[in-house]
Amino acid sequence: MKKYITTLAVATCAASAMPVDSSAPISYSDPESGELICAATIDISGSESWDIQGSAINDILPIFLGSGLQITGLSWDVNLTTYGASWGSEANFLINDQVTFNPGIGDDFSVSNAHYSSGGIINFADLGIPDIVIGGDGILRLEFYESFDDVQGQADAIWLPGSTITFYTQGWPTPGTASALAFTGLIVSRRKRH
Repeated sequence: MKKYITTLAVATCAASAMPVDSSAPISYSDPESGELICAATIDISGSESWDIQGSAINDILPIFLGSGLQITGLSWDVNLTTYGASWGSEANFLINDQVTFNPGIGDDFSVSNAHYSSGGIINFADLGIPDIVIGGDGILRLEFYESFDDVQGQADAIWLPGSTITFYTQGWPTPGTASALAFTGLIVSRRKRH
């Protein structure tokens, strides 16, 4: 059974994408290049990881940000609970089938409401990771998965309320696209494939 959860968010430099988070939007110029940097904060609360990467039962969060947008970094502030024998270090999120992040790395034990923060912006260039360029459909895709499936047929972990990921971009969509998003809103739908 597929379950769809839809929340409304707005994504421009004037208003960051925030399904729940009400923090002030972020917009600034890069001190080295002078280019405009914008941020989109996405609430991932309630997302679950069920199985290994690519499994049909994992939660997928597609986020429309605009085609051609370059994601240059991210930060996170999340709370995680694991089920059964699953560990905090096994819960991951994958961005556009390209880059995996593991907020609970090193926590090789079950966790309950464990808080993880990136401690600031993680710039992809600093890690030797190329920018993630959003394709023609304008969708950034997050997959929540487990590096090891401990709990068969059930979720292994859940990202609890208040869990957010912020994506930092070089520039923003064309003015027409940004204006359309500002006035009509941005749909973020969470797809559960179970």
